[in-house]
Amino acid sequence: MAQDRGAEIEALIAQADAGEISRAEAALEKRRRELGLEVDGEGAVASALSDVVERRAHEDGLLQAEIRRQRRKDGSYGEFGPYWYFRYVEDGRVRNIYLGKTDEPEAALATKRGDEERGT
Repeated sequence: MAQDRGAEIEALIAQADAGEISRAEAALEKRRRELGLEVDGEGAVASALSDVVERRAHEDGLLQAEIRRQRRKDGSYGEFGPYWYFRYVEDGRVRNIYLGKTDEPEAALATKRGDEERGT
């Protein structure tokens, strides 16, 4: 099905005039931003605005550190983080616990899980 849509889009582009191509490019750029994809100056997807920089097994899940990027008004990018998350499966669903910006994610997880057990 996705291949059919791709062929249909390519056929429409082949028949498009300059104005239609400009509108299509703007729509693609908007959609890439919605998906969190960074676009380089040539229109190619450069990288996501979030990257996993570390991942390791811990207890019943994974500890994961992510770096965030944000475009500044001048067009450059700033990096923030790393922000830690604990990802695990419960009742067939992937669950996430945000641990924040910390040097000791294991300790932060123990604190958060202790808070959850106490109901706070």
